[in-house]
Amino acid sequence: MFNRVTIIGLGLIGGSIGLALRKAGAAKQIAGYDLGRGVSAQASKIGAIDQAYECIADAVRGSDLVILATPVGAVRALLQAIAPVLTPGTVVTDVSSTKSQVINWAEEFLPEHASFVGGHPMAGKEVSGVEVADADLFKDCIYCLTPTVHTNSAAVSKVAALIETLGARVRFLDPAEHDGLVAGISHLPFLVSTALMATVADDPTWGDASLLASSGFRDATRLAAGNPEMYRDICLTNSTAIVRWLDIYISKLSDLRDHITTHDKYINESFAKAQQQRQQWQASHHPDE
Repeated sequence: MFNRVTIIGLGLIGGSIGLALRKAGAAKQIAGYDLGRGVSAQASKIGAIDQAYECIADAVRGSDLVILATPVGAVRALLQAIAPVLTPGTVVTDVSSTKSQVINWAEEFLPEHASFVGGHPMAGKEVSGVEVADADLFKDCIYCLTPTVHTNSAAVSKVAALIETLGARVRFLDPAEHDGLVAGISHLPFLVSTALMATVADDPTWGDASLLASSGFRDATRLAAGNPEMYRDICLTNSTAIVRWLDIYISKLSDLRDHITTHDKYINESFAKAQQQRQQWQASHHPDE
């Protein structure tokens, strides 16, 4: 049981954490802070928080757990803002999609009497906002924790307890390892989706082509509907890993282009290999789909 939890950022993730805590009866008080107009009021209305604050210092003061549920680009300033008022023993965690940069900021700005544990739930929707928050959003999903050699073990246990309350499964990763992995399976797909959307929609034939586009195009471009600012911040804080994966992807595309240009009949081997890899992944990780 947490005495007082503060959630900074009351969008889909922050709101869903609040709802899950309330559903489990795991926090005596859930405080919330969000700069968005009307967001805190909506979070209160749906029961994601007990009390909204207009001053971030008041929101975090006295909390034993502070959750930064904002885009990664806002985390640096938030850590600086809350550092002077954190109660000794407070644990701070985040939900950002990149970890190495965030941990560097936490080590730079947080006082020694507070602990930071990097976190990243592998959950979400293509829609955002507290109005679509869901208490079961994290059920059975992987929730990454990225402690370092400097991370307080009791703080890790506290955040792990939070994750258990959310219904998720903890996976411990080195921060750099985490950033490299998600660059491939999360950040690269967004860039691919964005490039595909722009490639077709920027062409003069898009007016006619859009009438023909169906489920395949819809599914392949779904991520392009994501929050532009969020993905901008991701790219700025994980550029090395993302560029490495982009280089590999561009090479794969170039190989396919060469096969098509030369009418290489063995191109089907590339397709068959990818089909097999997709089927194996789906069978082992998503058997019910």
